[in-house]
Amino acid sequence: MKTLRQRQDGASGRPAPSAAPEETAVVLVTRDGRLAEVVGSVAASGGVGVDVVGDREAVSQAWPRHSPLLVGADMAGSVMAWGLPPRPGTHVVGFDAEEAARWSAGLSASVIVIPQANQVLTEILHDELATTSRATVVQVRSSGGGTGVSTLAAGLAWAAARLGMRVGLVELDASVGGIDLLLGIERKDGWRWPELASARGVTTDLGSHLPSLDGVEVVSAGRVNAYVPPAARRAVVDSLAGDHDLVVVDPGGLDAPEVTVDVKVGVVAADLRSVMTARRRDLPDVLVARRGPGRSMPDDDVESVLGVRPDLTINDDRRLARGHSDGEPPWVMASRRWRRGCAELVEQVIGS
Repeated sequence: MKTLRQRQDGASGRPAPSAAPEETAVVLVTRDGRLAEVVGSVAASGGVGVDVVGDREAVSQAWPRHSPLLVGADMAGSVMAWGLPPRPGTHVVGFDAEEAARWSAGLSASVIVIPQANQVLTEILHDELATTSRATVVQVRSSGGGTGVSTLAAGLAWAAARLGMRVGLVELDASVGGIDLLLGIERKDGWRWPELASARGVTTDLGSHLPSLDGVEVVSAGRVNAYVPPAARRAVVDSLAGDHDLVVVDPGGLDAPEVTVDVKVGVVAADLRSVMTARRRDLPDVLVARRGPGRSMPDDDVESVLGVRPDLTINDDRRLARGHSDGEPPWVMASRRWRRGCAELVEQVIGS
């Protein structure tokens, strides 16, 4: 977890002249020790790093970065005098509203007056945590029903956890309620969507409050119906992405543009009707063909219709249905072949 990093020159409390900001931290341009202390305290509550700099060279290095940059009111005049170009995500921070506002227009920056606007500052720093420590977020979706998307999403999460990754599995559609039953964890304690429906911003260590199984931390619908607004879905996925290695999202029937996805896995049944249906959808980053009885369309024919060849084939496994009826997670009853397919899917996702 990231922490406050303040570079000091002896006992003066000033940043070292040669200090260069680290790529994973929010930069604060100031020589005001009290301001650095307050911003650092707010940052520490969310586990976000802050690099305190005060010389032209370090500020010039930080300026092109695509992340929030805080300019203390004590240094705003100097920064303007250095003639740096306007940049998005710049904020003037100070204790006096009038003083901070003097520099807002010249720096094309918003104004944050502390401590009154500490909550605003917290949200900015949390957004930085979500972007700089972000896990790979994978969406597993089907072009039609009956392809076992939820089972495959669970298998992908399990296979990644076996490799030592910290993994989250999110059932995005709170009205479905299938992941708990699929994994046999409906009686496990932990937060589910009814407890998470009011989530906003980024919460650190969310995974410790969730039910988990074999290294996979799960967000599921739960037993009580709850309306989950888009902001909550985004907050939960971003929170997991902040301190996990991989987050697997099963969208169900939802189209959730508020959730940022890095890799899209598309599952298509290897029959002509399913492949023709998939042709009307956007092509995924990783295409998985499901084969079994009545699903034997060759890869060449799939490619001739979709314009892309399946990256991976996973066959139907009769043992999965038996495991589901026994309340066992898929990987307990599945064949070696199916588990090997899930491991290969992890490789495809990481390499995409």
